[in-house]
Amino acid sequence: RQGEGAATAGMAAKGERASLLGASKVTYAGTEAPRSVNSLAEGGAGPAGQRVEGLLYDADDKQPEQVCGGYDQQIISVLARLPFLHTAATLAFFVYFGHVWLLMSHPALAVGVITFFVGYGVVRFWMMWMCAFYGIHVLNRSDKRDPSYFRDLPRPGASMQFDSIYHAVMVPAYKEPLDKLRQTLDTIASQSVARNIVVCMAMEERDPKGPEVAEQLQKEYGPRLAGFCYAVHPVVQGEVPGKSSNENWAARCIKRKLVDEMRINPDNVVITTCDADTFFHNNYFAAVSHYFIVDGEDRYHKFYLPVTNFMPNVYAVPAVCDTRFTVLSVGRISEMANPVATPFPLAIYSVPLRLAHQADYWDPYVIPEDWHMYFRCVFADQGRVEPRRIMLLVGTEAVEGKDYFDTIRETYDQSVRWQWGAIDMGYLIMKVSVGWDVPVLKRAKLLAQAYDHHLFAVTMGMCLILAPFLYGKIPVELWTDMWTGSVAFVMLKTIMIWVWLVHISLHWVFLCTADAQLRRGVLRNRMHFYIDGENAQGYRRWMSLMLFPVADIFLFLIPTIHAHARMFWSSQFNYVPSAKLGGRPLPPQMPDCGCGGGDTGVDDDAAAA
Repeated sequence: RQGEGAATAGMAAKGERASLLGASKVTYAGTEAPRSVNSLAEGGAGPAGQRVEGLLYDADDKQPEQVCGGYDQQIISVLARLPFLHTAATLAFFVYFGHVWLLMSHPALAVGVITFFVGYGVVRFWMMWMCAFYGIHVLNRSDKRDPSYFRDLPRPGASMQFDSIYHAVMVPAYKEPLDKLRQTLDTIASQSVARNIVVCMAMEERDPKGPEVAEQLQKEYGPRLAGFCYAVHPVVQGEVPGKSSNENWAARCIKRKLVDEMRINPDNVVITTCDADTFFHNNYFAAVSHYFIVDGEDRYHKFYLPVTNFMPNVYAVPAVCDTRFTVLSVGRISEMANPVATPFPLAIYSVPLRLAHQADYWDPYVIPEDWHMYFRCVFADQGRVEPRRIMLLVGTEAVEGKDYFDTIRETYDQSVRWQWGAIDMGYLIMKVSVGWDVPVLKRAKLLAQAYDHHLFAVTMGMCLILAPFLYGKIPVELWTDMWTGSVAFVMLKTIMIWVWLVHISLHWVFLCTADAQLRRGVLRNRMHFYIDGENAQGYRRWMSLMLFPVADIFLFLIPTIHAHARMFWSSQFNYVPSAKLGGRPLPPQMPDCGCGGGDTGVDDDAAAA
């Protein structure tokens, strides 16, 4: 390794560098950092001074490697049946076997099982809310920082210059409303490091108006960025149309263009992926640049995660949907602020190009992409990958249909699609079984976290709802006086109902408090966040948030069972983009170019299927 270091130092002295992502050698004119990103924005990119713009049609030819003798997809398809089998078996045991046999033969053991569920739920409850309020405090503090804050931070011993970090932002889009894409690009072009950013629209070949939309957006936003380009993902046999396959194609095109053709140093490129309705904090990319530099060599083993928030338009959707997305947003804040948790990416995240290439990019054969990409990188990098929390809030909109009931239906359908992510359990089991180069504890932790999120949480919720009715008549011995040893017998149903009432009441109070703190602080004056609807204030807001038990049951528990049953029946899915904007008028925007901005974003053929 010392010899390798000497060889690398010799290359640096000659202005040469072995490409980490390609087989060819990349040569720079001197010992300084690679061509600055600011020079790209000024028209000096590449050997001939070309800008990064237009259609990217040539992609890196690296493809995912099979690890199970070419039978990976078949194995994952078989394992996709496990979530439903787990849910059905747990409920069958709890509802029938436990109620009939356990209750009659071993009531003490039945009480022990219920106590475990209740105790675990109570611990999660208090952990969630303590971390949520701490997270809101951190977000408020971070939100007040000056746009130049991260640029001006000291970075002693840093091996990179701040402006040498190149951000390639992929915006997957399929028949999205043009105004919605403009809103997303507004927040990218308003970044404090906008001249260090190249946007790549990840379009679909199935969308005939995609190139026209991309060309229009390039005219509007290209001059404000280091570059603006687009990639049209071709229809390939076996690949699943959707965000992940679009990202795979776009990332490979970005690598071919920036690294192979323009000779940009791949070590300095960070790829960010988002949704078509993502509203970035104006310091997000500056924060990624800062932490990417200060992480040293560990930077190539990091996922950079912002705090995803679903509240930009919650006051324009039905109260039950509003409540569901508010709870999701607060839960994500809590997860990101929890010091003992390891958060997985959620929709929006940044990853070094070097790590993405090492993992063979995004998987074009799946629909769930964020957790799946994280798992791919962990196993490709021998378990060294860890998340880096970026405590800045990034928004993505709640589903908004054509009318009241259509919005509820669309939210339910989105919840089902999200729970399709349980198919990653099969992928993870396969990788854990063959990934011997990843430490055992790392593999066990990944499996435990995925199990807790996708399987245990939903079965625990259903069991706690059913327990008072199935096991409520069990008498429980309680101490009434610890000094005299006096005891009393209380029915388990009574104890559980009181535990429910106390924690449901506290949950509502905490939720109202957290919502008010977010609206008065982090969300106020954010670009494209609409937080002043008629239901946003006072008792009407408090009353709407009382719907959280209904939202949890009908927009989480039932969609989860639906998704698991659907995966048991078939692991083949049609990806349908969520409806956005609906009939709500937007603030004045740039005029429509007439190239598809009014499209609802729904694939009619896929919806019919």
